Amino acid sequence: MVIPLTILIIGNQSEPRLPGVCGGVENRLRAVYAPSLTDAERRIRQCSPCLVLAVFDIETTGSGFSVRRMMENYPSAKIMIFPDWQELLNTFYALRSLSEGQLKSLLLSLPKNGERVAGSAVEPFHYDGLIGSSREVQKLKEIILKVAPTITTVLLQGESGTGKEVIARAIHANSLRNNGIFMPVDCAAINESVIESELFGHTRGAFTGADRSTLGLIRSSDGGTLFLDEIAELPLTLQAKLLRTLQERTVKPVGSPTLYPVDIRIIAATNSNLAEAVKNGAFRQDLYYRLNAVTMYAPPLRERLGDIPLLCSYFTRKFVGEGYPEKTLSATAIAALCNYDWPGNIRELENIIRSALTFSKGAVIEPDDLFISICPEPEIQAVVPSSSMAYHEKEAIRKALNQTTGNRRAAARILGISEATLYRRIKLYSI
Repeated sequence: MVIPLTILIIGNQSEPRLPGVCGGVENRLRAVYAPSLTDAERRIRQCSPCLVLAVFDIETTGSGFSVRRMMENYPSAKIMIFPDWQELLNTFYALRSLSEGQLKSLLLSLPKNGERVAGSAVEPFHYDGLIGSSREVQKLKEIILKVAPTITTVLLQGESGTGKEVIARAIHANSLRNNGIFMPVDCAAINESVIESELFGHTRGAFTGADRSTLGLIRSSDGGTLFLDEIAELPLTLQAKLLRTLQERTVKPVGSPTLYPVDIRIIAATNSNLAEAVKNGAFRQDLYYRLNAVTMYAPPLRERLGDIPLLCSYFTRKFVGEGYPEKTLSATAIAALCNYDWPGNIRELENIIRSALTFSKGAVIEPDDLFISICPEPEIQAVVPSSSMAYHEKEAIRKALNQTTGNRRAAARILGISEATLYRRIKLYSI
């Protein structure tokens, strides 16, 4: 006989409709409900739950912090705090739908209660955009709170779509520069012929077409934070100039003999292996060491599956605020998202929620409304045997084109890519 894992649910709902022992493979989960902190403490002593789900603003607890304080005597328990009852229920039903291995992986990704309190009770975290309660997100927040008050240069590494700019914004928001500007720059998106003047500025007449002087993005960020995304794409000739700016805190515009002092903090990001780029001669070693004072890692979404319900709720509210129809995700839809391997990470999840809000027909989003493929067919997968990511991308493109009746511009908007990129993918996969 398999002993089910116990989840304690703390809320103020008078009649929560939760089964005592949930269905699924070998009845893995048992729900225990507590309407107050006093009752919750009694329940904890009785059943030793592995996970506690609580609503942040319930009247009986006052706040999520009260729940954590109560749990200090039970440091091995995992805690997830939710802004409302429906989000809590969606997460619970999604957990119920997971396989035993996925459930264990998800529970391991969540921080223990003691870890969470140690990382967050002393100092408040001033940024709402970094969503999640997983162990990985808690570690990120702890590092951010330590790094933010300094002027140290930070290098963010991680796969594409993991939210490196969100982390950079969180560092800025928790720093002494939070009243200054946050200037994001995509080094890969600026044409190589103009990137020097874009970054460092230029004087009038410095080159053909320079009919006026410009400050450049670095001087425009004075007193704030400059975020250099895709730093590996910066030309070698400009890497030396950026290094001098970092060392001397000065900027020399194109065509000017004058050095202008600047007070900026630089945060760089890349999805490339910079150490390998240094070995290959594609990136300056001295600049790499200068940027690498503090390195932070943005975890892929597949390593923080426990954050998916919160991310779904966040993106749904965000898009509804932008004029998309108001809808909710069913428990089976959330479970389907938790069963996906997420090659495109959080950016892919954001695009999937956007397209589901746009094209789903009812008020509730079901698994069939999601642009994902949970169980690929063997014969199709054999077409691209070396890459499951390529398979998922191909299927997402097919589904987007079907949804838009072949309209490439609309399909590209759903997928979150440019029309030119979509055209190249269609040719690559012979769609």
